[in-house]
Amino acid sequence: MNVKINFLSQHLNDIDYDELCLQLYYLTDHLTSDYPHHKEWFFKKHLPFIGKDREIIYLTFHRNICGVAFLKKTALEKKICTFYVTEHSRNHGVGHLLLEECFKYLETTKPLISMPKYKVRYFLYYVYKYDWKITQILQEFYNKDNDEVVFNGELS
Repeated sequence: MNVKINFLSQHLNDIDYDELCLQLYYLTDHLTSDYPHHKEWFFKKHLPFIGKDREIIYLTFHRNICGVAFLKKTALEKKICTFYVTEHSRNHGVGHLLLEECFKYLETTKPLISMPKYKVRYFLYYVYKYDWKITQILQEFYNKDNDEVVFNGELS
């Protein structure tokens, strides 16, 4: 699969930047079932800091977005905030390529990452490969229906 790696910060001054941001949001909009405040977080807490301490890496195949990661990198925190690969792109190496790009940007193979307990099984390969450690299990943290499993650090 011939996939192109893109960084949103490289498009800050593009005429279609706002449209691109909407595409990236709508690709992940379904996450509101696990993270009820996803929309507010994306537009008010993540996008305004792109190119500063936030980044969005997205992969394209034939100009279609096939994977996306929302990242936060500060002196105190190296975090994968959101990680998503489109259904038709799974099992083709897109997730692995995207994760490797996250590691390069964050400068670690052990970033802070959390996910609902029921999604941990999708990441077990990476948990074992990179020796990620469960450091917290939070009840009703983002969502009253799912425990949030935290790897490689702590959510405050």
